[in-house]
Amino acid sequence: MSNPVKTYNSVAEGQDLTPYQAVDLLLDGALESISTALIAQKENNAAQRGEAVGTTLTIIGLLQDSLDKSLGGELAENLDELYSYMTRRLATVSVDKTPQSLEEVQNIVLQLREGWSQIDPSQEPKEL
Repeated sequence: MSNPVKTYNSVAEGQDLTPYQAVDLLLDGALESISTALIAQKENNAAQRGEAVGTTLTIIGLLQDSLDKSLGGELAENLDELYSYMTRRLATVSVDKTPQSLEEVQNIVLQLREGWSQIDPSQEPKEL
C-alpha cells in the first residue's frame, strides 16, 4: 500500500500545490486507506487493518487541522464536526468485527469527494 501522507508531503515539498489540490489528494488517500482497511478486515488481517485505519485517521486529522474557521464560518464548523465524528467512528474499528464503521466513514468521504469535485478549481483564490 502506498502511503498517501508521505505522497502528500513529497508532492507538497517538491511542487506548488494549491489548497484545492491538497484536499483532493488527501480525500483520494483517505478512500484508498479505507478500502485497504475493508479488505484487511475481510481477510482477518488486524495488523494491516490497523495500519490503514491509522493512515485514514492521520489524513482526517490533516483535513481537520487545515480548516480555517474564521474564513470558512459555518461550513468549516460543520466540517470540523464531521471530521470529529469520522474519527470517533474509526476509533471503534478495532472492537467492531463488522465492516459497518469503515463503510460508514467510506460513504461520508465519498460524499465529501463528490462535493469537492463539483468545485471549480479555477475559482480558488490565488492567495489566502
